[in-house]
Amino acid sequence: MTRRTWQVWVAVVTGFAVSALLFHLTYMTRSKVLARPQFIGFFVCMFLRGVHSATKADYEFIALPINGVIYAAFILALLRIMWRAESN
Repeated sequence: MTRRTWQVWVAVVTGFAVSALLFHLTYMTRSKVLARPQFIGFFVCMFLRGVHSATKADYEFIALPINGVIYAAFILALLRIMWRAESN
């Protein structure tokens, strides 16, 4: 496996894990601080399903993957920066 492929897999798995963990902790604690990093996924879900008609399952199937992709892209960018700094 090449370094780039490894970075992509680490970013995807970590991004989706962070998304699922934040989602679960937000519902358990009702914390507004934990909800802030998830606003994009929540807004897309509310836009697609409606503010009052969206269920927890809708958030799981819509918001989690959207946030996971955003977090994965951010993690991949950080990994690329770290690998470049290490190779120089």
